[in-house]
Amino acid sequence: MTDQSLLKGLKKRAVKVLKDNDTGNSTKPAPLLYPHQWMWDSAFIAIGLSHIDEERAQQEILSLLRGQWTNGMIPHIIFNPHYAKYFPNPAFWNTPACFSGAPKTVQTSGITQPPILASATYAVFKNSSNKKKATAFLKKVFPALKKYYRFFLTYRDPIEEGLAYIIHPWESGLDNSPRWDEVLSNIKMKWTPKYERVDNKIISPEQRPGGQEYDKYTYLVELFRDVNYDSNRIWDENPFIVQPVLFNCLLYESTQSLKEICKILDEDTAEIEQWTLKIRNGINNKLWDKNLKMYCDFDLKNNRLIKKDTIASFTPLYAGIPSQGIADLLVNTLMLPTQYWPTDGYPLTSVSMSAPEFDPKKYWRGPVWININWLMINGLQRYAYYEEAGRLIEKTIDLVLKSGFYEYFDPFTGKGYGSDKFSWSASLIIDLLETYGKY
Repeated sequence: MTDQSLLKGLKKRAVKVLKDNDTGNSTKPAPLLYPHQWMWDSAFIAIGLSHIDEERAQQEILSLLRGQWTNGMIPHIIFNPHYAKYFPNPAFWNTPACFSGAPKTVQTSGITQPPILASATYAVFKNSSNKKKATAFLKKVFPALKKYYRFFLTYRDPIEEGLAYIIHPWESGLDNSPRWDEVLSNIKMKWTPKYERVDNKIISPEQRPGGQEYDKYTYLVELFRDVNYDSNRIWDENPFIVQPVLFNCLLYESTQSLKEICKILDEDTAEIEQWTLKIRNGINNKLWDKNLKMYCDFDLKNNRLIKKDTIASFTPLYAGIPSQGIADLLVNTLMLPTQYWPTDGYPLTSVSMSAPEFDPKKYWRGPVWININWLMINGLQRYAYYEEAGRLIEKTIDLVLKSGFYEYFDPFTGKGYGSDKFSWSASLIIDLLETYGKY
């Protein structure tokens, strides 16, 4: 195990990253590239903050809830009005003018992100030392949380399969994953969006999504805006309607957490228990491919499974979805040196190294991400793969000790890519240190 003094220093550095990125009510994911508040980033950030500042962890979640729409959706970006140089900006989304249920005093985007918020909220409670105040916090946020999860089981599951769909690659959290390549390639744009990117001027373009992908991303936002963010019209007119594995696994695990919150508050759990059962059945019945022996996303517009070798296929382990037998198959594949665990390198790659799309530098097409490692560590622990989880913890900590708190990392060299001083990298390292050993 790594020297204790190094681990203590690592934790101090992680805390400093979070403090430096603190904007007052929320934490920006990174100093320059991401100057606003992102939803699933803040959920991960709240988990780390819960070990060092309970009230600040609670505030991170409360800040997100400010942006909730009347239909229950929590947008993926809550904009900071002090940062104007970002695309797409609030004027581009134009949510208050297009959708009457969008907040008028808080600037937001018009889409959401992976629904891990209830799991983060429950973690904030579990890690609290003052359970009385923590319970009062749960009571305060519970109505908004339940409304948020009901949004997915109503507006995003019109065919009542227990599987929420996403309407944009950005909603997946894994923006340029190969999982979306074919769906995006089939989109025939009726117009060519005009815009000026900022991200590839801050970070090397070789590490960011390409121009053709970004055209499609922007085109879809313009489509949503043109139909006034109406769910029915988006369902009819949007060429990108996908039921993702990762997204629905986080939805399932979060509804489990929401059920635990209900018990703490002495609330009725019946509706939420129906949700969890339905989601679990949906994932196992529709997204499991028995021939490939892997979980796949489902393209609703073309009525087909998306069969790509990416790390998302293994995230059902985090949620406790598969049987032990299927979990054993998944873990065996996960550990192969030709797949996701490079020999003499750093696991886990975000795309299988044997896949033709694998790129060790390019965003969600190969690099290692701390949040994915964190999910998989928890998944390995859940299925009693303690030795493998321990190895992944050590490799993850060694990676950050070597290169710093980057957004993502080269799986062969450990070199950091994307933004430095990345908040969820720092936050989840704090959680790993606190959960698997006090430092």
